[in-house]
Amino acid sequence: MGVKAIAPASVANIGCLFDAAAMAVEAFGDEVVVEETSGEIEVKALGDVPGGRMNVAYAAAVHFLKKVYGRSRGVRITVRKGVPVGAGLGSSGATAAATVAAINELLGIGGGVGDLIEAAGAGEALAAGAPHYDNVAASLLGGIVLIDPGDPRTYLVLEPPEWLRVALLVKQAPTAAKTQAMRAILPEKVGLHEASRWAFAAAMLTVGLTRGVKRFMCFASMGGPVEEARSKLLPRYMEAKAIAIQAGAIAFNISGAGPSVFALVEEGREEAVIRALSSVLEGYRPVISRVAAMGALHAIESRR
Repeated sequence: MGVKAIAPASVANIGCLFDAAAMAVEAFGDEVVVEETSGEIEVKALGDVPGGRMNVAYAAAVHFLKKVYGRSRGVRITVRKGVPVGAGLGSSGATAAATVAAINELLGIGGGVGDLIEAAGAGEALAAGAPHYDNVAASLLGGIVLIDPGDPRTYLVLEPPEWLRVALLVKQAPTAAKTQAMRAILPEKVGLHEASRWAFAAAMLTVGLTRGVKRFMCFASMGGPVEEARSKLLPRYMEAKAIAIQAGAIAFNISGAGPSVFALVEEGREEAVIRALSSVLEGYRPVISRVAAMGALHAIESRR
């Protein structure tokens, strides 16, 4: 007997909500199947990622079994990649989320959502260098998730307006320490004025997403010092941003640690925004997606 869980990709940060929010997207997903064995933890990867202990599924499983279940168990984990690796779409987070959701169901552990987020974050640390809970929370729960960067048990799931679409320009980068490298270029200090504006933008964006107010959702374009630092590594980024807004996008920013970018778009304007962005961004694959309503915790099935 085994359990299969499917976790959607995610867009972290959403502009001004750095490390504090992520949005699940339907366009891509990772499938993880977990089966009981009499041996140790095994990980087989189907896709362009390593298996065994070098896979985030292994670290997530070890943490979850030790910290939540309280003992080790033999499990065979098969990871089928569907989320592009190194694209800034939460690839490692999706694998980790699907893994802990499947193990929780298989063994009947009954772990709380906070336990699952924490364990998945520990797994993602293998790829990111440190635990981050935004991507894994969105992949586990679906929707748009606000989460305390220091406490995975403090979170809130937002339901965005039905008309909201996400226009993605997807590009993969070398994966070796990509996230760590992108975090290393961020400024260590932020001025009081900038911090105040960033906090205001985060509050207004949250209200905009929950109430469907487009003029407040525009604050997703304000990425502050994070966007300023990372955009220098993305050719023609600022030009693309201006063109996306001119073409009708509500907001535009970097997806996670990049190099993919995203635009928040009203239904019916997706193609116009994609065409405009494709005219300036070379080597990117255009994808239009809805926000994924279901995360790995809602996409589980037993396999006999």
